[in-house]
Amino acid sequence: MAQNVMLYQLFISCPSDIKDEITLIDNAVEEFNEYYARPLGISIKTCHWRKSSYPQSGGKPQKLLNEQLVDNCDAAVAIFWTRFGSPTEEYASGTEEEIERMLQSGKQVFMYFSDKAIPPSQMDEDGYKQVLAFREKYKDRGIYYTYSSDDEFKKLFFAHLSKHFSTLKRIEEVYSDRLSNLKLLGIDKAGKLSDEASVYPFVLNTNLSKSRFVDTIRSLYNEIAQIDIRKLTTANKTLMMHQPVVLEEHQISLISCFAEALEVDLPEGFFDLGNLCQDLLCFGGIKVEGTPEEEQKYWKIEELYKTITEAMLWAPVEAAYSGKNCIKLALQNCGKAIDEDVEIAIELPQSALLILNEFPSFKNEEKRYLVRECDIRVLFGIESTAEYIEYSESENNRRPAPIPSTGEMLGCEPNYREEYSAIMNSVFCYSVYPSGDKCIVKLKVDYIKHNTVVAFPSVLFIKDELSEIPYRITSKNNPDIVEGVLKVHS
Repeated sequence: MAQNVMLYQLFISCPSDIKDEITLIDNAVEEFNEYYARPLGISIKTCHWRKSSYPQSGGKPQKLLNEQLVDNCDAAVAIFWTRFGSPTEEYASGTEEEIERMLQSGKQVFMYFSDKAIPPSQMDEDGYKQVLAFREKYKDRGIYYTYSSDDEFKKLFFAHLSKHFSTLKRIEEVYSDRLSNLKLLGIDKAGKLSDEASVYPFVLNTNLSKSRFVDTIRSLYNEIAQIDIRKLTTANKTLMMHQPVVLEEHQISLISCFAEALEVDLPEGFFDLGNLCQDLLCFGGIKVEGTPEEEQKYWKIEELYKTITEAMLWAPVEAAYSGKNCIKLALQNCGKAIDEDVEIAIELPQSALLILNEFPSFKNEEKRYLVRECDIRVLFGIESTAEYIEYSESENNRRPAPIPSTGEMLGCEPNYREEYSAIMNSVFCYSVYPSGDKCIVKLKVDYIKHNTVVAFPSVLFIKDELSEIPYRITSKNNPDIVEGVLKVHS
């Protein structure tokens, strides 16, 4: 099972005469990780210039090493024996510079001096004098330890490493680092996050509108009226071998009635298609043949009829939700760890919330239009912005699209009630529980990353005044229950 683990980088700083201790440090760190990685949520990784640096140009070697490793480490272990190391531009040795950079950054440095016997062939008197001088200087800056054998060094270092990372303060820091920090936010009318929720008029999330349909329809009436259909000519007499195009009576009736409603005068011959003919295609549909003007007029009339039909299906949807108020909410994780299985419970007055079975009802053909021609999830959903992601991005298993009605698959007019209901339930996927004169609305979020905001799957419709929203959040990776109150303003 996945676990949040904080990775700490431990830098090994030492002159070239220190060799065996590097292996001992790696062994001690491996042992520490085995014992403490799971209970403390800590893992340590060592780095040393011999194994962790890479060739790079464009600067002094020590400067490049500092940028590659030293400055990115969380702690260091420094060891001296017979040599002090080669000088740098600012310090007597690279090891001294590394130690100073760590200390100036407020980072932990484990300091050790080896008292192991020195073979005469390895004796560097000048280097050893520098080591002793640095040892004397360092005693006023921190605690250091000496050792006389490899076994003693490993025991000392493992003990010091364990004590440092298992102190109460460190445990509290690590514990805090491993927790999420969850909070309920509002989304205002402009789509911006806020520490308060706003109640404002609901607008379906689409470019469709009755006024736009009307503008398009008026424009099509005018375009069709301007098309000049000429009398029969020799050039198109041959087309008479095909079946002439005749508009359906219901098309003419609907277009005429809509023109009357919009007070649009249709000129004489508005539906005249001249000598336009048609051929039935073997795979369905028709192919029309005529002059460019005749063909253009036919397809414009078809477009007009389709647009009027769609406008008549859209108008009840727009009217049903016009005047309704809503709020938009989001879950924020401003902690340093991911969280899973989050459950948000908000408390609302029963009189304030419009629940799903109180939503407007529609005729079957209107449900078909919503299911087949519109995206209901988009109409009522809260889409991603630069500030938050949409709800579906937090789901482990994306919700599948409902299966089309059997009647539709068989080619006959189906009842869209079940399919429409299934989609609406998947969009408004809240559980609502009565509680006296209140109701508890619950939402589950499968997964939320650190420093992330997840929008609720849809708006919540509000039908009465609302001043605040008490909430309670529980989750898998945080044993604490988060409780708060989100203020609401209109």
